[in-house]
Amino acid sequence: MFHRMPCCTLLAALVLALAAPAYGATAIDVQANNPQVAGDPTSNTTAVFPTNKQNEPTVAVNPLDPSLLIAGANDEQRQPPCGPGPVRGADADSSDCSFFPNVGTSGIYTSSDGGSTWTNRGLLDDQASWIASPFVSDGDPVITYGPKPAPGPGFTYVNGARAYYSTLASYKDNAGPYPPGKAPEYLAVSYSDDNGATWSAPVLATTKDNPNDFNDKEWIAVDADADSPYFGRVYVTYTEFRAAGQSEPIMAAYSADGGRTFTSPKQVTAAGNNGTLNGRQGSYVTTGPDGSVYVAFSQDLRIDVAISRDGGRRWLRPIAVGPENAIPDPLPGSNFRTNSFPTIAADPRDGSTRLYTSWATDSPSGTRIVVSTSSDRGQSWSTPVPVSTAAEGDAFYQGMDVAPNGRVDIGYQAQIVIDRSTYGTGNAAINSWYVAKAPSATGFNAPTKITTASSDPAASAQNNLVRQFYGDYNHLTSTNAHAWFIYTDTRNGVGCPAVDAYQHAVDGTPAIRGDMRDRIATRLGRDPYADDPLIKPAPPLVCPHDFGNSDAYVSVVTP
Repeated sequence: MFHRMPCCTLLAALVLALAAPAYGATAIDVQANNPQVAGDPTSNTTAVFPTNKQNEPTVAVNPLDPSLLIAGANDEQRQPPCGPGPVRGADADSSDCSFFPNVGTSGIYTSSDGGSTWTNRGLLDDQASWIASPFVSDGDPVITYGPKPAPGPGFTYVNGARAYYSTLASYKDNAGPYPPGKAPEYLAVSYSDDNGATWSAPVLATTKDNPNDFNDKEWIAVDADADSPYFGRVYVTYTEFRAAGQSEPIMAAYSADGGRTFTSPKQVTAAGNNGTLNGRQGSYVTTGPDGSVYVAFSQDLRIDVAISRDGGRRWLRPIAVGPENAIPDPLPGSNFRTNSFPTIAADPRDGSTRLYTSWATDSPSGTRIVVSTSSDRGQSWSTPVPVSTAAEGDAFYQGMDVAPNGRVDIGYQAQIVIDRSTYGTGNAAINSWYVAKAPSATGFNAPTKITTASSDPAASAQNNLVRQFYGDYNHLTSTNAHAWFIYTDTRNGVGCPAVDAYQHAVDGTPAIRGDMRDRIATRLGRDPYADDPLIKPAPPLVCPHDFGNSDAYVSVVTP
């Protein structure tokens, strides 16, 4: 006689079955945003939603001293808890978990021991330079390192390395030139010469002639090759959603003075989006050893790359890398938004002309991470090959880098589920994985699991509670000795059946517990069959304390 295992027991068995052999790689995984609220050592256990929420993490390693790392994330550690309180006010609705005005969301974490331990340094907005500025940080962080400006013209590593932090930013109330609700997002860059302890005032990397334009999804890179004619140049790319809603080009700007000023942005791609599947998103910029600049981006049905050979002054017509079969949004068995945004990396060895682009794509057997290779500086690309497998589950949000010795490192997350037709607490488990291609190898090795605990995506949530939330990307950086993969992780969080039921009511999908909405409504003292069936739950009243706890975790991989 067949006995069905309880859902949580079955899920644990599935996760255990995926504990693959190490294939030569070892890893430790550690929380980067530690403690969750800077200056409060108790906050890992006391912070509640949405204060306990981090996602879209980024990490960078000092090229002169790999013991020094800086990480960042969308971080709500300064956001007030849901409902009534000293910030939202005594009359706030208990279900109000919204972002609070003039509170930043770009976090900073540092490590001085190669990533074994981390310190939460708060937000960019906690810096004196940001406090004195008219801007508030709005997340989408990316961090990278490059050489410091030289005493005279040019750049040098003699005096150390400079870190750059790019972020979305907006004007504080009554500080900007536009009416409220206009010009919501600029792109700002701060730099640090002391490995993340202090940061410069924000410098705008965009112009804003139209207050209705919306800038989003930026990336940043520094030309760090001393033999490059553009050594030290800082590049920022992003999507500009223009006022009419039918134009969304990829834009690029650069700084030649160490982030103190940026050029006016150049349009890298066509702008039009007339419903023929040519919208553009998810740009990712990198540089090659000869100074070429490469920007990969998603254009609905394919992945493209745009190239500049003259330091960002002019851009060649984009070249198709490979087909993009967009992964399901959401993945079956969960409810967080997804994308197939690409990552691109260049082999940094002198004289190399090799590039790699990776992205997530759908297939009949599930979503996979694929890689395409160019051996001619991006002019042509190989047929994409999968590097993730069915054994890990549905793969998403890859990070990729090429080490100085030419080794290619890829980290990604993958989800396994009990029931692909529904979602909710206990239905899905997410782990992080690592694959590599040795400098002399022709292909990638088998995946290695690099998380010691799995995550339930139902433990995460958008601030409006209508969906789970894992952000839009993860990030990886490499040296010859290690790779650091940073990712959103909910191992310290728990789901909330009331929120699960609310999300099912909103989207109309079958719930794991069909009677849950009625039970929640009754608990709140409301008629479950009243004229408003979409009763928004109040996390402080109906959810476990650790609901919504998503952290930024780093796996330190020794290949």
